Formats: sequence, structure tokens, C-alpha cells
Amino acid sequence: MNITCHNCHTKLNIPDEKLPKDKESTLICPKCREKIQVPAAPKPHETMEETKKPAPQRRFEDRLNALICSDRAELKQRTVSVLNQMGLNAEVAADMREALSKMEYNAYHLLILEDDFDPDNQGTTGIIGRLSAVDMSLRRRICMVLISRKFNTNDDMAALHSSVNNVIHKEDTRHMEAFLSKALADHKNLYSIYNESLKLAGKA
Repeated sequence: MNITCHNCHTKLNIPDEKLPKDKESTLICPKCREKIQVPAAPKPHETMEETKKPAPQRRFEDRLNALICSDRAELKQRTVSVLNQMGLNAEVAADMREALSKMEYNAYHLLILEDDFDPDNQGTTGIIGRLSAVDMSLRRRICMVLISRKFNTNDDMAALHSSVNNVIHKEDTRHMEAFLSKALADHKNLYSIYNESLKLAGKA
């Protein structure tokens, strides 16, 4: 490493192997006896380009998972596209039986349910009932969104009575990305303090 004394401007060449690898050090200038702060030696084979590399993208298996329960092909296609753009793994359930099977063997962070999904097999009641039976520590990790024909978007009272986290009217699904981004952020913020409290209490 090439070093210049800030006092007398003497140039020194210190072998990297003689410098600490993980902390700064101090040496005395042989000419003026001034102290010189020396930065930590670079790690072997590390270059400036490598240190400036952006953080790697999350792997496919590390991304959030979403399940879409809808009978409308157009809505399913649009929602899958939006979720992929948001970086989520999107899956689609064709009917109630498949939805419940997927929920049994997979962990979903986002569940999007249309209010008239598979009406011949309990419709929304089957899925909401399934979630009501799971442990609350698991339920709190799932953001559930109801696509409704009768409730307005962001109707909190309707969401509460429907046992879901958020409601979006079917006419507003063209703004799905903005809505879901906010819904996921609100859900995360809602439980962040609660989860921290559990950790401090040794219960999480």
C-alpha cells in the first residue's frame, strides 16, 4: 500500500501483508516522526469493482409467495402479471379444493380472494374458515385481500366483518399494483411493533 505522510509528504510503500486486514493502524513517519493513520489492508483479490457491486437480487425461493383465488381468467392473468412485477411468486388456484390443498402444503404471505370464487364449494367461506382455524402466529403473517363486487376499496369495516386485511372493489383492480404495495406495507407495519414486543418478551 502506498502512503504519504500528511506532514512532510514523504511517500512510503508498506507491504499489504504487514497491515491488519480488518482495522486501521498507526505508524510513525521515519523522516518527521509524525503519526500516520493507515487504513485496513484490502482483502485478497478484492477490487474496487467488486466492493461497488450492488446487493444481489433475492433468489426465487426467497421471495414472498402469493395465492390467487379467482374464477375470472382476465383478472387472474392481470394479477399474476402485477405480482411478478412486484417480485412475488404468484400461484393460481383453479377451485376451492386446489386452493385448500395449496394452503395446506405451502406458506403464503399474500392471499387474494375474489368474493364469488368457486361458489359451488363454499366460496370465500371455505378459505376464510380455513385461515380462522390456523394458529394466530401463522395467520398474522398472511395478508389477505378480498376482491369484492359490493364493498368499496379500503372499506375497513367490511374487511373486519369479512375477516380479511383489505378490500378492493373489482372496478379498482386496474390499480392493483399500487393497492397491493400499500396493503403489504400496511400489514408489515401493523405487526412490526407487535412482533418486536413478542421478541422482547421471549415469545417469538
